[in-house]
Amino acid sequence: MLDLSQNPNPKSLGRRLFNFIGLAFLLILTPSLLVAANAQQSVGQQLLYVSLMLASYSVLGYLAYRLLKKTTRQPVFHQPNIRDWRHLWYIVGMFFVMVGLEYGINMIRMVVTGSVDTENQVAIEALVSQVNITMVGMLIYAVFLAPVVEEIVFRGLVINYFFRHSWWASIILSGLLFALPHMGDIPTNLPDLLSYILYMSMGMVLAYVYKKTGNIQDSIAIHFLNNALSMLPLILQVFR
Repeated sequence: MLDLSQNPNPKSLGRRLFNFIGLAFLLILTPSLLVAANAQQSVGQQLLYVSLMLASYSVLGYLAYRLLKKTTRQPVFHQPNIRDWRHLWYIVGMFFVMVGLEYGINMIRMVVTGSVDTENQVAIEALVSQVNITMVGMLIYAVFLAPVVEEIVFRGLVINYFFRHSWWASIILSGLLFALPHMGDIPTNLPDLLSYILYMSMGMVLAYVYKKTGNIQDSIAIHFLNNALSMLPLILQVFR
């Protein structure tokens, strides 16, 4: 269980809001460098934009880690214990819970709109549609960097910064905030609303896991599995 008994650091709500909003804004902005890279004809220019994106995102992740380390009593990362089978099965079980929610919401979306592809998914498909530097950068970002950095920001900071003494309020807030960068905008129609609910439910499952186990590596692992399995069909399609 996550220990939230101590006061948050910084104590000022304004400072905490500033830290989170600043990081979240930059996290939303930084992946646009991959879009810019995809528009370049030169391999060298693609490599420059991709390298800049990956370096910038890594720096943001480190800053988020430092902020989280200051506000939590527990270590941010724990020594993994691969012999703890019950713990591993819990991670696998919660992963399937998240997949089940995704499947159910996608089925509703298919019935209502005739499509299961969100705008975020379409954008990802465009970036991995051909073998180039941008595709490699997108894979590194989506599979390895995003699960770590997004969990530190949208689970670690949100839950340790806000509604610390309410079990569900911080989980719901984490889901609400996690969905926004994946949507790019506030939903104004039913298809977008269903997409928003999809990402919100994923964020809430990951937040529940983090609060329940007190180990952000667990939510990172589930996020990693989800992103890796989501990217696999796209990669296989490219190499057909």
